Amino acid sequence: MNMTFRFRAARGLDPAAGILAQSQDMEVDSHQVEAEEATQDGGVRSVRRALSLLSALGSDGRTLTELASAAGISLSTASRLLGTLRMADFVAQREDGAYVPGRELTSLLYATDPWAGIRSVAARATRTLRDQLDETAAFFVLTGNDCLCIESSESTRLVRRVCPPGERRPVYLGAAGKALLTFSATPPAGFGLRESDETFTTATGAVRTVAELRSELTEIAARGWSFSSHESTLESWAVAAPVRSGGTVIGVLTAVVPATRDGDDYVARVVAATVDAAAAVR
Repeated sequence: MNMTFRFRAARGLDPAAGILAQSQDMEVDSHQVEAEEATQDGGVRSVRRALSLLSALGSDGRTLTELASAAGISLSTASRLLGTLRMADFVAQREDGAYVPGRELTSLLYATDPWAGIRSVAARATRTLRDQLDETAAFFVLTGNDCLCIESSESTRLVRRVCPPGERRPVYLGAAGKALLTFSATPPAGFGLRESDETFTTATGAVRTVAELRSELTEIAARGWSFSSHESTLESWAVAAPVRSGGTVIGVLTAVVPATRDGDDYVARVVAATVDAAAAVR
């Protein structure tokens, strides 16, 4: 803009020019704000995408393609963000190319994770059981009135039950929850139900009574493992057994199986493998 023109406008010598100068200044400011907002939006988007990648990491390692798919982003974007996360040591890459949590992420999780001390044990247990059966294996702990999956190892079969870490459900539903109710030193009062509840509903819509649940927990305590079918999910069944450390139950090891694979012989095999794998944990 011509300096004389701006000076005359500022001195009030040319009102029309003053309006024009003010308008142009506002336009410049508007463009600057838009540019800053675009930069901020892009930064927020990148942070969200990076967090999605971190959330998709697993202790078993995941490929670039798997992580990009889980985060819902392109391969090129995932590769760029993972490179940045590697430089910051939040992600590490194994020799086979798979990505795993880096030291910084592991340290952060350990500092804030109430189950950090048992995660390595849980991960080994789920891998052992998965390798024996090629069924998804999960490790559940008790948190409040829920059971929470903290580690899992997924089956390699085309048809499989997926049970990712972070999955949680009411403790009175499913094999894992019932095993925790039975074997935990401090199970929630009233089986995690409201004091006034006398019945509850399963995933299939079946209504069960608290008295039936209490009777089943007595049976579970006697045999040492729990079983559920179509109870917490519609299309699977599960077996769970307690895992102890120093005589204290620290969680339950669970095999989760699609309903398409069943039969008495196969159920017996899954029960035996789950109980043995849980007992072998040290």
